[in-house]
Amino acid sequence: MRALQGRLAGHGVPFGHWTFLRILWERDGLTQRELSDEAGVMEPTTFAALKAMEELGYIVRKQTAANRKNVYVYLTRKGRALEAKLVPLAEEVNRIAVRGASAGDVAATRRTLLAVIDNLSRSSPRKP
Repeated sequence: MRALQGRLAGHGVPFGHWTFLRILWERDGLTQRELSDEAGVMEPTTFAALKAMEELGYIVRKQTAANRKNVYVYLTRKGRALEAKLVPLAEEVNRIAVRGASAGDVAATRRTLLAVIDNLSRSSPRKP
């Protein structure tokens, strides 16, 4: 985390925005609630991060005429452009993290971590 945080800071991107940007690069136009669920954080945390990201020009929040209750989050051109700058930083950190480990060990570790994450997400209490 610290290794990526420093690299992101070099581009003026707080670490707290990284997760939200990653999600939106994959699935733009989520509601704030969906984004909170995907990121695994509480909605007030998401709201604060999105407010700051909007002020930085990374996202816009919109309501539709058909559904004024939901707020949808969309990347701006500036937010989308960050992907080309920031993803290589994360890839670099990942390469550094596994340096010296065999490809088999890395694959086994990833499989194990994904199983742990999946098990924990299934065991978490569901929201009403």
